[in-house]
Amino acid sequence: MPVAQLFDILLMLAGLVLVIAGLVMFIRSKTASAASSVEAFGIKLNVTHPSLILVLAGVGLMLAPRLLPELTDVTVPRTDPPVVAAAPDNPPTSADAAQTDASPPLPARPEPQAESPAAPPAAPATRPAPQMALPKPLPVAAGATAPAPKKPAAVPAPVSSASPPPPAPASQTAASEAAPAVAVKQPVLRFAALGVPISRAFWSGETRSSYTPRLHQALQAASRDILRMDARNLDLDPAAFDAWWEESNAHARSHALCSTSRALLAARVETSPGVNSSVESAYWPELRLRLYDCSAQRMYRQQKTLAPHKDDTWPFSVETHAEIERFLRTYRADLAGP
Repeated sequence: MPVAQLFDILLMLAGLVLVIAGLVMFIRSKTASAASSVEAFGIKLNVTHPSLILVLAGVGLMLAPRLLPELTDVTVPRTDPPVVAAAPDNPPTSADAAQTDASPPLPARPEPQAESPAAPPAAPATRPAPQMALPKPLPVAAGATAPAPKKPAAVPAPVSSASPPPPAPASQTAASEAAPAVAVKQPVLRFAALGVPISRAFWSGETRSSYTPRLHQALQAASRDILRMDARNLDLDPAAFDAWWEESNAHARSHALCSTSRALLAARVETSPGVNSSVESAYWPELRLRLYDCSAQRMYRQQKTLAPHKDDTWPFSVETHAEIERFLRTYRADLAGP
């Protein structure tokens, strides 16, 4: 007899004994007072007597085998997951099928059997794992052939219609490299200047010999940058400069200098003579400029009173440079001709 069935019988017998004992005690206690009894559905029960507890416990033991799950010794067999055979990626073509049908199967080559030891005891039979049946491929007609994949048409490489220019002859290349670059000859402009400082504080101790070279540098730089001419210094001493400056309207001296020049430029910085004033600005010098066009034989003049600036590198340098550049830009177009 299984252990589980024996255990169920014992529980039922124990429950039956408890029910009988509870009923006997309940019958004997009927004469007790009703103070501790409870009436429900027309039945009076004594809640203080242990007979009720015994009856309920016995009923529970008798019903326990039916309420509890059955204890079985059945072992659940282990099942492996079903094996699904993978379908081939490429279905067999008609040519392969025809070749397979045409060639008979080769007989199996017998292999020598080695003497095996005594066979081990047979293992207990196991339930085979279920396998899923694969759908059979559709039959392919013997005469039909699978279309071969088409290869993309080759795109011809683009052919350039423009051909590279032929190389230049070696003699021509050598001649061009050997030929020196011809420099453009600039017209010649000759200039002269004279600075006459006086004993005033705003001159900062400048003298005629120190101030005149500053004017030469200003005239030469402005003539090259603005007029694009070859500016050359006449190197006149003060007496020669005064003689040229005071020449008559016939400009005989200028005509002589124009033999090798395109234009003549002169500048003079000095305080106006005869000034008598207590105001210091009355002694500020005056810049007078002259430009003589040798081709047109015309004289251009301009003058301006200079004023000192805090940015002067030498006395009246700011306004001197600005006035010379403005004067040359004004008459630059007149010198553009031959």
